[in-house]
Amino acid sequence: MDKKVIIPFRCWPIDMDAFFHMNNANYLLNAELSRWRTLPATSVFSRVLSEKGMVFFAAENTVRYLRPILPMQKYVISTTCSVDDENKWFYYRHVFQQHPNDVPMGTLPKEYAIVDLKAVVKERSGKTIRPSELIQESAFYRQWVTKRSID
Repeated sequence: MDKKVIIPFRCWPIDMDAFFHMNNANYLLNAELSRWRTLPATSVFSRVLSEKGMVFFAAENTVRYLRPILPMQKYVISTTCSVDDENKWFYYRHVFQQHPNDVPMGTLPKEYAIVDLKAVVKERSGKTIRPSELIQESAFYRQWVTKRSID
């Protein structure tokens, strides 16, 4: 079973487009904000500020829009992260779902969108920081990040 970090959001008027639903660009922005929300828990923030530094690079994003998020609607982003021991990549999946308070009893939450992200972490010098290194440094990553199954 996937280990998830769930962050609540709401579609504010500034998030909408001319068609009165959440603008497509906000899905990527809010997926990124949900990743940022995990940073304090990772215990690696001091590394970001260190002399060597740490930079997160999104290499590839895929968004599947399933249904619109409407004005003022509450929703959650359920985020999972996986790695493959053989390479340098972090694989994030952000599922935009109906807020738990709005899910009728006995039903599953509606899914609004799915954002898949492939990312790499590097030092300022350009040297890649392997996922195994960050997992070793952070109890949060050890508990949250799963091994990626090869499809």
